[in-house]
Amino acid sequence: MEPTQNSPLKHRSVPIKETMSEVIGFPKKLVIFKIAASPFWQCRYFTQNRILKRSTKTDNKNEAIKFAKKFYEDILLRERNLLPLVSNPTFEKCAYALLEEQEQLIKRGERNELLNKHDKQKLQKDILPFFRSFDIKNVTYKNLNDFVATLSARNLRPSSIKNHLNLIHKIFMYALRENLIDKVPPAPKIKMIDFPRAWLSRHEYSLLKQTTKELIKQNTIVRYHQLTNELLYLITFIVNTFLRPSDIKHLRHRNIQIIESENRFLRIQTERSKTNNSPTVSMPDAVPLYKDLIEFQKNNGKPHSKDDYVFFPNLKNRDFAMQTMRRQFDVVLNACELKTAPSGEPRTLYSLRHTAIMFRLTLGGNIDLLTLARNARTSVQMIERFYARPLQAEMNVEQLQSMRVRKTRQIVAE
Repeated sequence: MEPTQNSPLKHRSVPIKETMSEVIGFPKKLVIFKIAASPFWQCRYFTQNRILKRSTKTDNKNEAIKFAKKFYEDILLRERNLLPLVSNPTFEKCAYALLEEQEQLIKRGERNELLNKHDKQKLQKDILPFFRSFDIKNVTYKNLNDFVATLSARNLRPSSIKNHLNLIHKIFMYALRENLIDKVPPAPKIKMIDFPRAWLSRHEYSLLKQTTKELIKQNTIVRYHQLTNELLYLITFIVNTFLRPSDIKHLRHRNIQIIESENRFLRIQTERSKTNNSPTVSMPDAVPLYKDLIEFQKNNGKPHSKDDYVFFPNLKNRDFAMQTMRRQFDVVLNACELKTAPSGEPRTLYSLRHTAIMFRLTLGGNIDLLTLARNARTSVQMIERFYARPLQAEMNVEQLQSMRVRKTRQIVAE
């Protein structure tokens, strides 16, 4: 339509008067309408001395009304939670709002309590220093790619970079749910490279235990803490129970049940775990090991009630207890020159869990991977990708060449 003196040309974003419609049963300040610039219905609501607008992304009026109702309900929720309604929300504000949302899930037991701890670390150390000045609407693929470049320059592994991008994606999804952004920007693709921890062969494991005994006899002290048989029990306990060091950190005596029937083992039900929290079954040798550990604690005046921690129970700060275990273990690794595997991979306390799984794969009977994975509280895929990476056919040549019956062996020989 050509403008006249009585009808000046209106901007294409101005509501078309004939389409203005109130949403029945809702405040009159909530309306839907159309504009010349889009085929979709728009919705608008006036609150806190400002007008909030959204595109409904539909040309169907009934669907537009449904969208407007949800739009209004979301606004009420934000107002009741005292969350400010801003047209240009910052990335930082959305990040902390996500943490608050996750904290509610943690309190309800729907998420691991360590979730926010790890996310806060990534946010404060890496993500917010880069994105703090950004409005979340203005973050682009290029910004994300530049962020990845800064992490790569610090030689972070691809898995760590991917974890950072996953957290950023969660922040964008939160903003999208809250109608603070219209779309999530695409993220750079990260090529994953697996870095499995090194394990210990039978010879190396024997050398590790022997070196530990020698250092104990020498009254070796690491950061004001003397090496004792408790470290030796820790090493052999992990290898015989498949537990992660993070499980050991919070393990209490009440989590362990001694089973001595046709099969002898420890049934271990931890109160928290990195993955699923199902009970795990130990090797038979773990039973006398555990009994010896309890006697050691009794004879050395250490706490040993059912509510006390199994390892280093005198250290109530469990983060410090874990650091003490790692430091002492590193001293032993260095003393027997096993800190680095022949392939160049570093060994840590976690290598004992890898050793436990590799021993089952190389020394066990016909154990299937699913049973092993379930007991170690991991997946078959993780065993194949990480734990069993060093497995070679020669390690199981006897099992590889075995035959079910003599007759079969004769047929194959012919």
